[in-house]
Formats: sequence, structure tokens, C-alpha cells
Amino acid sequence: MNLNYYNTFILVAEDSKADHGEIPRAKRPQKTIGEIQFELLNGYDYKYTQEELLFETHMLHKGIPEAHRDSEKVTFFGKSQACMRTSPLGKRYGWGLHFNKDGYVKLVAVEDPLYRQYANQDDLTITRAMKSKR
Repeated sequence: MNLNYYNTFILVAEDSKADHGEIPRAKRPQKTIGEIQFELLNGYDYKYTQEELLFETHMLHKGIPEAHRDSEKVTFFGKSQACMRTSPLGKRYGWGLHFNKDGYVKLVAVEDPLYRQYANQDDLTITRAMKSKR
């Protein structure tokens, strides 16, 4: 089963109020999903596929020891997983996600000229982050 996106750009959600890419910062000791995803992606263009990113986020968010990685991966992918369209990065913080032909992702701020370029690129599948409110 392959959960990755290829040649796809995820735009920010229609109901996002973000006019620039904002760094997620929670006011609590444990990092949020958005903070973890931002830290994994910011400055690491095309390092992760969606599957890798979702799993790394899960490992860090739940504090799962590295020794349990293999068994945890089986458990994690044994259940259905929400895709990056549900990420707070696109829903709230003003970040688009570009997936290249090999399925690796790059973070793109909504105010970056590259965001508009990807949003209008004919050879990409364009989709949106999920709305925060139904």
C-alpha cells in the first residue's frame, strides 16, 4: 500500500487566514504535530515521502524508542492514516507542500513566489489542505 503523493502540490486550506508561512509554536512542553512536521521539513527539502514524514512525526510525537521502530512501523501502517492534507501546516500555518515525481516533499510558504508557480503548474496535481471547519 502506497500513501505517497507524486507530482502534487497541496495548497493551504480555503479557510486558512495565514498570509505567510508561520512557524508553529505551542505554549506547552510537548511538541504538537505541526511543530514536529515543520522541524522535519524546514530546511530539508525533498528528504521525506509522505509515509516517512507521517511515521517520523508519529515516533517523535509519541516518544517511541528507536528500538521499537520496526514493530511500531507495522502497527502504524496497519491502520489507516490521515494524509498531509490534514496537516496543521496547510490548514493553519500558511505552508503549501510540493511533492516531486519521486514522492518527496518540500515546504513552500504561501507568500513565496514558488508557491504561485506550483499552484499554476499544469503538470502538477493541485489539491488543498482540508478546511478547519466543515
